[in-house]
Amino acid sequence: MRQLLFFATWLFFLSFFTTCESATHVDIDAVIAEKVQERLTEFESIVNRRCRDRALEEAGLMADSIIIEEARRKKDTLDRPMRPLRPDQPELLQLKDSLELAPLFDTSTQKKH
Repeated sequence: MRQLLFFATWLFFLSFFTTCESATHVDIDAVIAEKVQERLTEFESIVNRRCRDRALEEAGLMADSIIIEEARRKKDTLDRPMRPLRPDQPELLQLKDSLELAPLFDTSTQKKH
């Protein structure tokens, strides 16, 4: 009987320890799945942020173009005076030269005494 009780107790503890998980036991697959899900969520948020930034940049450029085009169309040019015409080129008058040409300096090589 004592052996049976000892064997039953030993079997009970053996089955208890094999079915029980320790406090430090971590389910590796669950941790990996959790980390993968976190990385996927982070990746999706980065892709969405880049896409939103690119869309806002393109929308800003398009809005700027529309505003500039409307400003050009609304520009009032009727009050401006016409540009004046360029005057004719004046006629060049030739002056009569009554003096004969003479050198300013004596460039002769002979010295005068």
